[in-house]
Amino acid sequence: MKKLIVIVASLLVAVSAHAQFGIVAGITSSKATIDAALSDVQNVTQYHVGLTYKIDLGIIAIQPALIYNVKGAKVSEFKELGDIASFDYKNGYLELPVQVQAGLNLGVARIYAIAEPFIGYAITNSTQSSNGNKIDVKWDEVKNKLEYGVGVGAGVELIKHVQISARYFWNLGNVDKVAIATVTDAVSNKAANGIVASVTLLF
Repeated sequence: MKKLIVIVASLLVAVSAHAQFGIVAGITSSKATIDAALSDVQNVTQYHVGLTYKIDLGIIAIQPALIYNVKGAKVSEFKELGDIASFDYKNGYLELPVQVQAGLNLGVARIYAIAEPFIGYAITNSTQSSNGNKIDVKWDEVKNKLEYGVGVGAGVELIKHVQISARYFWNLGNVDKVAIATVTDAVSNKAANGIVASVTLLF
């Protein structure tokens, strides 16, 4: 028993010696391609911010995080709704992504590929029409507040303290629906997947 305690303690010390806390922030876009996301960057109102913890295992690194992630989409061209031409639909999720990084250390920089399963729970929602009216979406009208999915991408870590990354994510669960039935399908099609770009400061 004493040997087991010593082994576990040694492993914890070894892991903690190669672990770093961090702050992560960035933008979340519902665009399906990088070119479209870059062209729309001035209009992106979705974002994410939170805390992360990197465990360096050599070639592999595990980096879980706890973030607030605002996802959504702008959907438009609903002639049947009269003067309301488009909607800005946003939900805020408390998310737990677990990022697995496989990288190559080049000295001052580390280049890595990313696989990132995530799970989240909606805690805020907002829908606003192009004519300036805010549409009240009640929680009992929301299809599902739980979300889950996976992201893939790549990043670079500079001097072991700054990470810059981009990922494409697929939401595999049911996305939320709004109160107006005409908008439901468009929101489901456009808000489920997208691209995220993040900057992380490690300490």
